[in-house]
Amino acid sequence: MTDYINARERHRNVRSTSVATHKFNIGVHVACKVGFSSERGLFRVTRHLPDGGQGLQYRIKADRDGQERVVLESTLESAT
Repeated sequence: MTDYINARERHRNVRSTSVATHKFNIGVHVACKVGFSSERGLFRVTRHLPDGGQGLQYRIKADRDGQERVVLESTLESAT
């Protein structure tokens, strides 16, 4: 009986991990480095995506030409 209780407690401890949250809300404007140049473009966040193994991801849309892309949170900064 003791083994069953210990196994249940171990399982409960494993599930108590925190979930990361996105830094930028949907609809806000952000700046993102475009390509290999140092130029930064303005984009609007259109969707939150889950962690792809390298960090939280976003789907963003360019204000200038409407092009969409998926980027990591670490490549974005506030546009204001």
